[in-house]
Parts: sequence; C-alpha cells; structure tokens
Amino acid sequence: MDSSPMTLFGYFNERVKANLHLVVAMSPIGDTFRTRLRMFPSLINCCTIDWFTAWPDDALEMVATSLLQETKLEASLLAHCVTVCKYFHHSIDDLAHRYVTGLEKLKEAKLLITELQEELKLLQPCLVETSANTEALMIKIEQDTIQVERKQEV
Repeated sequence: MDSSPMTLFGYFNERVKANLHLVVAMSPIGDTFRTRLRMFPSLINCCTIDWFTAWPDDALEMVATSLLQETKLEASLLAHCVTVCKYFHHSIDDLAHRYVTGLEKLKEAKLLITELQEELKLLQPCLVETSANTEALMIKIEQDTIQVERKQEV
C-alpha cells in the first residue's frame, strides 16, 4: 500500500463514507418540515425516516414479552416483568415531558430576567436622581427639625 498523503486521504474518505451516520431530528408539524423536504429531496431519497410516536400498551407488552422469552422465566414472573417494563417506559415518557417543561420554564425565566435587567438599566439614572433628591430632602427635614426644636425651647 502506498503511504503518500493523497492515498492516505483517499483511504480516509472511503472509511468516512462507509462509517459516517448522521441523525437529524425535525418536527413534522408545520410548514418548515415540508419546506425543508422540498429544498433537500435527498432527505427522503437517501435517508431512513423514523416517526417516533407514543407506543400503545399492547405493542409495549409484545416487545417486552418477546425480549424476555429468552430468560425462561415462570409465566407469572414474566407477566410482572412485562408490567414493570411498561411502567418504566411510561415513567420515562412522563419524566421527559417534565424535563422539557422545566427547560421551557427556565427559558421563559431567563427572558424575563433579561427584560427586567434592561428595564433596571433604563431606570438607573432616574433612581440615582431620586436618591439624590431624597437625600437632599432628608437634610432639609433635619435642618427644619433642628429649627423647630430651637423655637420650642424658647
């Protein structure tokens, strides 16, 4: 085998073409998906499309049963294991939903905090001015209080 840079690069390209796999996740909802498919027809022609939707209970039971058949468990224990597998699947779906909801709430909170910080920056000069006015007013009140106390003493 020739070890020139061009030969090695060609070998590298062949290995990449043979072993490279990409996963592209897109939501099928809305016009964006349809537009992308029209712009890039190879997404349909050269790809395998997996539509991930919620699994029905009977499908989960069949998959769990067929995979657990190899373990040679008793029928009652097998039924309990299938029930546990279904529970795990559904609980993971619930946790994933809660996770996504939490991420959305964090994103909303971040936007709200950013807006409040911008509003605070805009109000900063007004706050400084008001603080200075309040300080001046406090000094005037203090002086007036001293004058009133002197008059009361007389």
